[in-house]
Amino acid sequence: MENTSEPIEKLSQLASLLLEKLKAQQTDLSLEFNNVSLQGPGPQGQPGEWRLNGQLNLKATSTGLDQK
Repeated sequence: MENTSEPIEKLSQLASLLLEKLKAQQTDLSLEFNNVSLQGPGPQGQPGEWRLNGQLNLKATSTGLDQK
């Protein structure tokens, strides 16, 4: 997936993009969320709702080893 600012509509697309970018030799990745709600684990393992609104920045550098 090339550099893009197109909206990602499926969680599977986001996961694929993250894996692809984080495997690169050097990566700076910026993701912007606009009022996203997710179901996830809450207190004491009970279901909870997570809300994302803002920017997430990730930076990764490869060790040069071919890890598949």
